[in-house]
Amino acid sequence: MRGFADRVRRTLLTGSAFLLFFSCGVALSYVVLPLARLGERDARARARRCRRIVRRTWIFFHDYMRVTGLPGYDPRTTRLELPPAPYVLVANHPTLVDVTAIGATVPDATSIAKSRMFRNPFIGPVLRYCDHIAVGHDGPFSGAAVVDEAVARLEAGIPVLIFPEGTRSPEHTLGRFQAGAFVIAARANVPVIPLLVRCEPPTLMRGRPWYDIPDRPPVMTIRQLPAVEVRGRRPVLLARELEDSYRRLVVPPSENPPLRSIAPTARTVHRHG
Repeated sequence: MRGFADRVRRTLLTGSAFLLFFSCGVALSYVVLPLARLGERDARARARRCRRIVRRTWIFFHDYMRVTGLPGYDPRTTRLELPPAPYVLVANHPTLVDVTAIGATVPDATSIAKSRMFRNPFIGPVLRYCDHIAVGHDGPFSGAAVVDEAVARLEAGIPVLIFPEGTRSPEHTLGRFQAGAFVIAARANVPVIPLLVRCEPPTLMRGRPWYDIPDRPPVMTIRQLPAVEVRGRRPVLLARELEDSYRRLVVPPSENPPLRSIAPTARTVHRHG
């Protein structure tokens, strides 16, 4: 009975976290960010100010989930050694809230998101005010305009976050990596910084309803992997190699047969320090 009561409690709290998320989205979209933009004429400075405010909001959001026994993640304790120059961030996408977790952890990054998110009345204005990038209707990275916009952000010194799977990962595995992140990094001549996101036990997965919660509170972690050198390399090959690297980390060996052979001379990552 105690286990059942705890599950009901956490299910109700999960619903409250969704309510908090959308309430924050409305407040940011229609009150906080419009006011924050006042008095600043430079468009990039306005967007940077908005991103700082949104980052603090996501830190509060994850504090709420952590103290209420929902997916536990504290961005203050995650230590990333990010380069000072602009870079492309890539990450796997196992759960719905890894987007806010990365946003709470990485300072001043823009991201590439689906166009339908920009039309969402709760969160769409936030994405526009923060100068995030919308993909076209033909799928992620299908248009040159997306690459051009991302390169422009990088040339302005702004990191760009991309989920190379294009959507949340399939349950207990990994989706196929697309090459767009590496095309963008090669065009801008910047490194790719991979982040490994884990959520154990899994929750808020693709294809699962929000109320289908695990038996115990999940814990999220974000770990930085070695940087990927893109100069002189084919983006498609880099995407396949990094996908294989992620797959070895997130998929149990018994469920992870070799997908393809990699040339022994190919070097995917380089460690710093």
